[in-house]
Amino acid sequence: MKNKYFRFEDVIVYGWYVMKANLGFFVGVGFLWFLLTYLPSIAQIVLRQFPLTQVTFLTLYWVLIILGWVINIVLGIGIIKIALSFCDEQKPSVGTLFDAAACFWRYVGTAILYMLIVMGGFLLFIVPGIIWSIKFSLSFYFVIDKRLGPIQALKASSRTTNGVKFDLFALGILLGVITFVGLMCFVVGVFATYPIVIVAKALVYRQLAAQTPELAEFNIAPTPVDPVHPNPNWAQPTEDHQ
Repeated sequence: MKNKYFRFEDVIVYGWYVMKANLGFFVGVGFLWFLLTYLPSIAQIVLRQFPLTQVTFLTLYWVLIILGWVINIVLGIGIIKIALSFCDEQKPSVGTLFDAAACFWRYVGTAILYMLIVMGGFLLFIVPGIIWSIKFSLSFYFVIDKRLGPIQALKASSRTTNGVKFDLFALGILLGVITFVGLMCFVVGVFATYPIVIVAKALVYRQLAAQTPELAEFNIAPTPVDPVHPNPNWAQPTEDHQ
């Protein structure tokens, strides 16, 4: 069987085309993400200005912390769903950002297991932590896209990343550089770079999953499309994608 692979230039160029054709959409989603992510922190600052009892203050403070966690989980799920939609040549709505109910708890369970595995790996002289973080990095996509449970998603990610961990590590560094460049462009550059990054990651997941017949173990059928060469033409600005 041929080794699995993906081309850096393919996934990044595809992300670039999607970003150009839908920049207004991504700017709106980015502002919503920023506002909702920092809303609990702003509320905590405002809370300190009121003369509350210690019990009341601590209760409200922890409510806001938990609310922040919930918001971050919901938005994390929504961002992945948006990226996957563009990889499937479908333009999502802004409401997709909040469409997390169906997989919320499975996502939380997967996140907890992933964190414990990676932390355990870093305690074993760091290198295993890096390897395991890459090995199980696609588990969240399987939870959201294929509705797998936490254990199944971790196993599916392990099968899918087999043989391409170094490539995924290198891609992570490259996407990190792209994000950094966006931050250096007076921060507003992030509105252009974050769509490229999230779409590129989602496309890599799609391509690698399509090249992993072992996923039949989880009742995931092979993708009947070219798993390596994306089609950026649909994402070009047209009357249907303005």
